[in-house]
Amino acid sequence: MSLDTLQLSHFRNFDQASVQFSSRLTLLIGDNGQGKTNLLEAVYLLMQGRDFRTSQEREAIQQGAESALLTGSGQFLGRAERWRHSIPGSGRRSHQGPIQPLVLFSPDDVYLAKGSPERRRRFLDLLLSAHDSRYARALRAYNRVLLQRNRALKEATYQKLVDDFTPLLIREGLYLWRRRQETVMALVPEAKKIMEEIAPGEDLSVSLHYGGAPAPIDTAEAYQAAVENRRRDEQIRLTTLVGPHRDDLMMTLGGMATTVYASQGQLRSVALTLKLATMHWLLLETGIRPIILLDDVLSELDYRRRQKVLETVSQPGQQTIVTDTEPRSYAALDPSILQVATGEVQSWPKRPTPGSPPS
Repeated sequence: MSLDTLQLSHFRNFDQASVQFSSRLTLLIGDNGQGKTNLLEAVYLLMQGRDFRTSQEREAIQQGAESALLTGSGQFLGRAERWRHSIPGSGRRSHQGPIQPLVLFSPDDVYLAKGSPERRRRFLDLLLSAHDSRYARALRAYNRVLLQRNRALKEATYQKLVDDFTPLLIREGLYLWRRRQETVMALVPEAKKIMEEIAPGEDLSVSLHYGGAPAPIDTAEAYQAAVENRRRDEQIRLTTLVGPHRDDLMMTLGGMATTVYASQGQLRSVALTLKLATMHWLLLETGIRPIILLDDVLSELDYRRRQKVLETVSQPGQQTIVTDTEPRSYAALDPSILQVATGEVQSWPKRPTPGSPPS
């Protein structure tokens, strides 16, 4: 699976641009603020039908323009395919083309290993919702009934309705828990393998902490019992205390929580490892090899780790697009290099010379 060409019209700082990607490794080179991340955003939007940077797509329309348009062509399931995504200034956006699995790592993802539990829940939700329509529906239904149940807990007039909302909460929440747990269990072996390759000696552990429950829950009866056990606390705190909305993805290095003890370099390695592990999950889940998008990752890694990451994402048949500020030495990977400057994209005039690590 690959995206061969991308055309942008009035998107972010691009007036009109056409980009040709390598089927293996493409480097987008340029100074900060020139549009490299905007190109990755365009690829993501075109392949996924949604934006990872904003919930208001109109923000991506070039200043002074009335609309934005993205089109692309490539290969999908062995056949030629085209994608089209339009963003009008008013009215509804439109998307045409299949959903292509993607793995994106951006600078903000370092907070996966240190930030709030909400960020880690969102990581799982985005991963699952894009490729499991039942999960997406369950998540929407769960959030709706959670809002209603919390309102009933807060307002004395509706207290008697709390129990009416609980069965639906349990039904949808149980599916979310099952899929999250299955996904984490599938990610862990691959994450440990990748971590050992890019950071030898670091013993990574990842597990799902069931929100408000003392142990994993896999039946409606156990879920109901956990809710009833916290009912008195709910009446005091006026909010639902058991369920996927309180989950956390717990990560440790050498038995120590990354949220407390990990260094900045370790946080980046853990977050990058977790994202790269989703390559394997997506291939198993969808049967499609995902496109990898790495935004400003390599500059923060030493030479050895940089090479290991690139080897991981540059296997035969794997398309990867990477942003960087300079054309570093990438050994024998022979990438296609594009220069991005002030909203324009051109071929890089020279190739970096493969060889020893830069000083």
